[in-house]
Amino acid sequence: MRFVKKKEMERIIVDRKIVEGLRDGRSLTSLTKSTGKGKGYIIKIRDLAREYGYIEVSKVNNKIYTSGSRLIPEFPVALFPLRDGRSEKVSETDNILDPNRDWMKERLELGWSPQTLFEELPVSVPRSNFYRYLHRTKLMKDAVARNTVELIHTPGECLQVDWGKLFDVVDTNGCKRSIWIFIGVLGHSRYEMARVVERLDFATTMEVLISMFEELGGVPRKVTSDNPKVFVQKASDYEPLLNPAFERFAGHYGFTVEALPPSAPEKKGKVERMVPVKRRIFESYDLSTYTLETAQAHLNRKLSITNERKHGTHLQRPIDVFLTDEAPTLRPLPILRYEIETIVQSKIRKDGYVRFLNKFYRVDSRLNGEMALVIGNSSHLSIYCNGRLLENYEKITDKFTTKASKDHYKESWEKTLEDHGHYLQRAATIGANVERFISLVLARGEGFVDTRVVWGLLTLNKKYQNADVDKACLSALELSQVNLKTVRQLLNIMASPKTNTDSSSTEELHPAQSIGGKFARPMSDYKNHLKLIYSQSE
Repeated sequence: MRFVKKKEMERIIVDRKIVEGLRDGRSLTSLTKSTGKGKGYIIKIRDLAREYGYIEVSKVNNKIYTSGSRLIPEFPVALFPLRDGRSEKVSETDNILDPNRDWMKERLELGWSPQTLFEELPVSVPRSNFYRYLHRTKLMKDAVARNTVELIHTPGECLQVDWGKLFDVVDTNGCKRSIWIFIGVLGHSRYEMARVVERLDFATTMEVLISMFEELGGVPRKVTSDNPKVFVQKASDYEPLLNPAFERFAGHYGFTVEALPPSAPEKKGKVERMVPVKRRIFESYDLSTYTLETAQAHLNRKLSITNERKHGTHLQRPIDVFLTDEAPTLRPLPILRYEIETIVQSKIRKDGYVRFLNKFYRVDSRLNGEMALVIGNSSHLSIYCNGRLLENYEKITDKFTTKASKDHYKESWEKTLEDHGHYLQRAATIGANVERFISLVLARGEGFVDTRVVWGLLTLNKKYQNADVDKACLSALELSQVNLKTVRQLLNIMASPKTNTDSSSTEELHPAQSIGGKFARPMSDYKNHLKLIYSQSE
């Protein structure tokens, strides 16, 4: 049985009135006035009624009609067959495509899409006419009607969330910006919440969800949504890959994440239908005076009305159902408010550093080339690799500092450069008082090393004996004059410079030069060799 159109139903009603009027003995003129139809149409229906046996000529007066042998069927059954004059006419498209019907049927059975079929069609017809022809001739099957299951939720079970674009605004710089809305609807009570947002990033989304949980005073057992990147990294019909940051957020508040399969918006229809409603709400909002605060205030005013009027499904006020049935079943909020985290996947470099927000943090360099997962908040961050925690760091807040490293990851030369131990080791070879003097110079710098004073003091043993330098440093310390100038003046008074009179004294003054490197001979071997050559030549 085909679907009856509106005009056809109107025709059924008018025809029934005309036939019933004729059976009651009414004249054609009175029927014309009561139905608004012309006398020609009335005569046409009269003739059809006589033909089908609904009426017959009265035996008393041949101008009056009475009930015939056939009963009038119950409304809304049509008295006469419905005909569509347009459908009975052969269109020009049919005349063009009918010769190619077998060709099209063969290719559709081979798996060709209608788009490809239209592109390869040997004749030319409008695209819309072509698709109508496929449906009219049953060459292309109609889409199977989806029978969606009714969504029924128990109190506190589900919060459905969705995004929607509200409008575009132009800022003072002439740039157009899109303004969005984030909507949440409780599945049982239909209590609605909405927030106007300017960004759809992870931090904004988490802040909106937190504010919704705080408005509810608790947390539902499940949050249902589509598959945006802030929630899901990879959508799937069965096991979607969730965003690790959102998983941590869900674990903090103790709810289950339900990421719907792709192209299944009807499974969260309670919130899906609210998006166009919220757009309609902003028809009365003046976009020229847009600010985030005024837009949210306008929305809150409308939402208060929505939550306080009877809902069309359960015929109760959502606010009453929420306070009575749903609020007591919500899980309590955690003691500590969730702090927004940032999660970044970064490759471990050859030197062991991992990049996070343009700063670098060091781990074991043997993990070179591995992918690390860095999770950070405002103060700390954690570095994971292959599901294992590698390190925890305090977040670098100084804009002039770019790297952070734990001591056990540093090379030996890095530790020496940082703690300035090599200065003290060099000073200890000269004397204990020199080491003490250098330590005071380093402490006085508060992290800044005055290398002119340090190296000026450490190189004094090139000109003076180590003992004299150590004695001069002791005197300077006793005088509380920790500066290089005082040490030099004391050396000029107390000691005399080294002399290079003979080779023996040279070896004593420069023991390092006489010993040489690891694979070098001492200078005495070369001197003995020269003496041997001179003695042989004589």
